[in-house]
Amino acid sequence: MMFLRAPRRDLLGTQGLIGAGILTVVVGVALYGTALPDDAGRARVAEPYASPGDGLPLGADDLGRDLLDQLIVGAGTSLGLAFIVAVATTVLAALVGGAAGIGPRWLSAMLMRGTDVMLVLPELILYILAAAFLGQSFGIRVTILALILWPVPARVLRAAVLTAWSRGHLEVARAMGAPRWWLLLRHGSYLIGPLLIPVFVRTAMRAVIYDATLSFLGLGDPTAPSWGTTLFWVQTNGVFLSDAWLWWALPPGAAITLTVLALALIGIAVEERLNPALREATR
Repeated sequence: MMFLRAPRRDLLGTQGLIGAGILTVVVGVALYGTALPDDAGRARVAEPYASPGDGLPLGADDLGRDLLDQLIVGAGTSLGLAFIVAVATTVLAALVGGAAGIGPRWLSAMLMRGTDVMLVLPELILYILAAAFLGQSFGIRVTILALILWPVPARVLRAAVLTAWSRGHLEVARAMGAPRWWLLLRHGSYLIGPLLIPVFVRTAMRAVIYDATLSFLGLGDPTAPSWGTTLFWVQTNGVFLSDAWLWWALPPGAAITLTVLALALIGIAVEERLNPALREATR
């Protein structure tokens, strides 16, 4: 596996910069949401089904709650969950992939067979079933997603570890009795470390999609405004039968789409910069 160090000014390329720009806006909206009152998006502020007007740019839902506040607070909910899930999944995948790459054969076989079992299970369906039975709190959803999303990156990182492990200087160091984990962290990290970035980004992207789907099905946390929960109330109240979908359904749907698009663009850009063969193939 080959990697190329790109100039810093061209680290992400055009599509990566577009993705970073979109994500910056979404993060800014999420940060702004932390300055809103604690009951923002949950308190009744107008008549039910109020149309957009003064003080209500997106109108109100069926309970008179401000849809703009729900959109802003939902950004923090979605991005916060995606970030924590991505960190937990990346750490777990790195541990499993590293242990499978440098550990004894029996350990590698056991970890990879467990990974294979997890890979054949449909992630989204498993997430929905687990959340339905275990609960919909933020912590439970984060834990379930982290335990579901680690297999794919674990296999990727194991392959990178095996590639790094075959380098001549590492084989010499192993023959001299250097500890395996120390060699991996000290000398193999420059090959494996960059892979953690696309793993992190792609995991965050999947977390946004899966959690929005869960909330859209009515299985999310009803006490925390989120984009998926807003869309759940859209389809529950038959909003698409009127013009209200323009300010009730379109904004959260666009927010989910733009966030996933931004993460996808960043992930693709980083992978192309790290892997010259992939970059040449896309030209």
